[in-house]
Amino acid sequence: SFSFRYIIEHVSNVPLPTLTSVAFLMLGGAIAKSAQLPLHTWLYSAMEAPTSVSALLHGATMVKAGVYLLARLFILFGPVVAAIPMWLSCVAWVGAITALIGATLALHTPDIKGVPAYSTISQIGFMIAALGSASSPSSLGWFASLFHMLSHAFFQGLGFLTIGGIIHALGTRDMRKMGGLRKAMPITFGLSIVVMLARTGVPPFASFFSKGFIINSLWSTGSLLLVLTIYASTAITFAYTLRSIILIFLREKSEYLKKVHLHEPPKIMLFASGILAALCFAWGFLGPLIGEFMGVPVQMGINEVFSWHTLVFLFILFLGGTPVYLNYYKSEILEKIKRRLLVPINVLLEHGYFFDEFYGKIVARGFLLVARGAHRIEVTIFERLPYYVSSGIIRLAHSTYIYLDILVDEILGVIANKTVVSASKIKGANPESLQHYIAAVLLGFLIILILIIFTLSR
Repeated sequence: SFSFRYIIEHVSNVPLPTLTSVAFLMLGGAIAKSAQLPLHTWLYSAMEAPTSVSALLHGATMVKAGVYLLARLFILFGPVVAAIPMWLSCVAWVGAITALIGATLALHTPDIKGVPAYSTISQIGFMIAALGSASSPSSLGWFASLFHMLSHAFFQGLGFLTIGGIIHALGTRDMRKMGGLRKAMPITFGLSIVVMLARTGVPPFASFFSKGFIINSLWSTGSLLLVLTIYASTAITFAYTLRSIILIFLREKSEYLKKVHLHEPPKIMLFASGILAALCFAWGFLGPLIGEFMGVPVQMGINEVFSWHTLVFLFILFLGGTPVYLNYYKSEILEKIKRRLLVPINVLLEHGYFFDEFYGKIVARGFLLVARGAHRIEVTIFERLPYYVSSGIIRLAHSTYIYLDILVDEILGVIANKTVVSASKIKGANPESLQHYIAAVLLGFLIILILIIFTLSR
């Protein structure tokens, strides 16, 4: 059955080893569907659709199907969590590492659509990590994952729409050809600032609350390294978003843009963007109400905006934004650091941690070798097998024909010889004896005939 209710009601009948296998396979499916490490490379390559489509598919719905499925079936894996806690640890670390790797890739790409692509990978990592800290569907980690899913839908959808307006006006996706759009497209600039604040979790935007839920839930795991990984991902999130703002809006206008007629997106597009911007702000304050509706106790509201959590969060963002500011406005300070430290890091990021090279040169070549081996087996064995079989059958038939011919000749020869011998005996027999033989045969035939008639008459 595909019914969630039926599956949940009958899960107790499933043996624990089978359920454990299902749990790990489900995690693998979520990793592939939601573009998590190491199966994350496909998402950036999929950024060829119009940005309005990307806002729906990559910002709000399709890519999150893996996270949703894990959360929806989380109640099934209660026995697995109790028996094998390692499963939750795997979930949490897959999400945390993906959040960090995705953020660093977004920090390096020059493609304006590449930023939200890698950002989506990273933010879904936050959601997966939160699920890894959940002990049940009524825990804070489970709620935090779903709450951040909707927070991300709002600010990422807004981000794609603003990017669509920029690409439509400029005719390029290369941020290196941009700059100085703050005055030419002030509304788009304002909406992009909202995206930056919402994506990075600046209070009082929604992701401040959702990321607060995630961090609080991760503290409950007792893993400081896991929490620090998420904090580092948050800092880099601010860094790559600030970098894109500087490249697109704040630096000097490029030579390319001097030849382009700049204009704001259509009003209907701005209207939709305005609704998403309002939701980016208002959604966070609905957290306690939604938590109560879902049966999860949540104690974060307006008071959290002025708590110690806010100070820590802002300090983390400061750490992430400072290198970006120094890079673009105080570049001489970072020049020495770049020469000694950042060159290998830059090479690593430029090649996307060499995942594509790994898949292309090792995995793909491995499959190619297997395919060539299978092809050789097919050519040398399976394609020639009918020839070998038919040749064998022909040889067998020919041999059988020869042996049967000899056998028949031998049998006929024996019969012929016996016939000749019998004829010779008959020919050389005494006439009286011959008459006796004939009389005996006729008498025997007559007796048999009488017996048959007698039997039929009864």
